[in-house]
Amino acid sequence: MFSRPFEIGDWVEVDDNDGIVTDITIVNTHLRNLDGETVVLPNDRVASETIVNRSKRNGLRIRTTVGIDYDTDVDRAESVLMEVIDGVESVSPAPKAEVLPTTFDDSAIELECRYWIESPNARKKWQTQANAIRAIKTAFDEADINIPFPQRELSDRSDAIPEPPADRDDDPDRGGTLPDHDPVPGGHSASPKGGE
Repeated sequence: MFSRPFEIGDWVEVDDNDGIVTDITIVNTHLRNLDGETVVLPNDRVASETIVNRSKRNGLRIRTTVGIDYDTDVDRAESVLMEVIDGVESVSPAPKAEVLPTTFDDSAIELECRYWIESPNARKKWQTQANAIRAIKTAFDEADINIPFPQRELSDRSDAIPEPPADRDDDPDRGGTLPDHDPVPGGHSASPKGGE
């Protein structure tokens, strides 16, 4: 703790704990997490964990991913996204926002929007990202750019189900009758012995 990796008011992540530093004592560090809860961390634990300080450099990059279908012109979609992100309130003009295709998904080409906010805090991050998502949806609707959803193909396997056997006259379970004599090879019925 002697290096002072954060100060009161900084937005930090310590291990899996994310929040604003509200107090630092000789023994503990207090965070207020995003749900408004106070998290008390022993300083020896803090000193042994990786610490992410999102307030230290006065800037935070946000990533928002959106999918477009395979029939869409990728360059046109990138241009629409750039225009949208540049118009979102709280997005910093520098560093300049970027839009990059990142992967071929099952039903879409994924585009990642990368943009920055200044004086970051948790509320500002989520509000900016929510505003970007709303603006992207509106712009894509106006530009007739489709955001696909995962699809599952179902096959008709009815032809693979065997047909039930046809009714047989000699099946007693189906109301038929059995022959009077057991059949013998050659297709003839056996006669009573002695010609009787």
